[in-house]
Order: sequence, then structure tokens, then C-alpha cells
Amino acid sequence: MNPTPAYRICHRTNAHLFLLPVLCFVLISFPGNRACANEIFTINTADKAPYSTADNSGIYDVIILQIFKNLGIKTTINHLKSARSIENVDLGIDDAEYARIKGLTSRYPNIRIVDEKLLDFSFTAFAKDPSLVISSWEDLAGHSVAFIQGWKIYEMNVKETVSTVIVSSQKELFQVLLHDHVDVILYERLRGLDYMKREHIKGITALKTPLSVRGMYLYVNQRHEKIIPDLESSLREMKEKGQYRAIIDSFSR
Repeated sequence: MNPTPAYRICHRTNAHLFLLPVLCFVLISFPGNRACANEIFTINTADKAPYSTADNSGIYDVIILQIFKNLGIKTTINHLKSARSIENVDLGIDDAEYARIKGLTSRYPNIRIVDEKLLDFSFTAFAKDPSLVISSWEDLAGHSVAFIQGWKIYEMNVKETVSTVIVSSQKELFQVLLHDHVDVILYERLRGLDYMKREHIKGITALKTPLSVRGMYLYVNQRHEKIIPDLESSLREMKEKGQYRAIIDSFSR
């Protein structure tokens, strides 16, 4: 990878504020410096296993950490609820957020997409009745449906239903189906299957055809817009050199 410019991440230092302009000037004048005064790039996620875990060993976690490591940027990952995770980045409280579909800047005007796909998500309906045919948003008409608050793809596309229940966690999501409060729940296929396996849940099926398969992306707050090309380049190089594929394959063994 070609040397990348030093990055100026200087929005949360509490002491000696009068020195920041001078210090940042010195730091960005030398190659290899990526942050200002030991600032840490805070990255939010609402993803669950197998994509993200509390110890940052999920598929997305490993990819994201490597992207920033390649650029010499110190990072920390915050695991938050879905709505708060992205809202904090839009408000400038945190620096970045993953993984989200394209097209969110109209709702969150202060975020910018890193336009190199992290992975594909299969947005899928789960039901007790495996004979249900739900392969489009229109097929949800006539059914009671539940999904987790903050999942923008569902908020934007679930329109005509008998009823719509919004829950706050994956545990609640599967419970409302197990207790027959809804006919269908909407989730991501691998996340749902992983959760059912870990919780030994039986009697629920991931319906065969996804409602949508969408690429998932990293977003950053607009103040970091200048580093987006380098983030994209870092991820592309990981793919070209086989590092990305090695990470994906390590989770399918």
C-alpha cells in the first residue's frame, strides 16, 4: 500500500487545548503519524455474532480493525443498540459505525459512506410455518411482523402488515415469535441462525428466499471525510492480497 497521509483526529482531548493547533501541525507534518495526541478513533456497531462479538472477534470486527491497523490509526469498538450506534456518529459523539446499507445519508446528513463493501447481508424472514412464501416486501401483507428498532432497511420497507411490532433486542425478537405474538420476524440470516444455535431454539425456520441481499458498509462522521479514500484503499488491498478472504474463510471452518 502506498504511504497514506497523517490523520488529524483531535476532537476529544481535554487538557492543554491551546497547544492543539501547534501539536497537530507538528504531527501531520511527519509521515506515519495517524492521530493527534494519542486520540483513538471510536467505532460503533450494533451487530451481533457471528459478525460482531463483545471481545471484537466477529467477522466484521476483525475486518474493521485490520483496515484501520493498515493505516496506523488507533481504534476502539463500542457495542451499542442499533439506533444509538448510528445516531452517535451522526451527532459527532463517535467517529464511525458499521455495518449499514447504502443510502443512509438522507436520514443522517452528517455521516459519509466508505464505499467499499464489507460483506453481503441476507435480510430474511423467520417463521414457525416453513411453508410460508415470503420473498418480497409485498409478501408481508396479511401477516403480523416484528423487527428490531433501528434496522433501517425494515423501517424503510415494511409498509403493509396486519400489525408491526418493534422490539429492542434479538432475544425479544425471537420471543415474540416463539409465543405466537407475530407470524413473522425479520432479521439477518446468519445472525438469526447463529442465535438459534447458541440458544438451542427449535421450531423456527429461516425462510428460503431473502427479502433483500444488500452490501454492508462502514460510515464515518463527515469530519473524517478526507480519510475515506484511504479506508477504501485499505479494504481493497486486503481483498486483492487475500487477507480479506482468509478472514472470511476462518469463520466457515
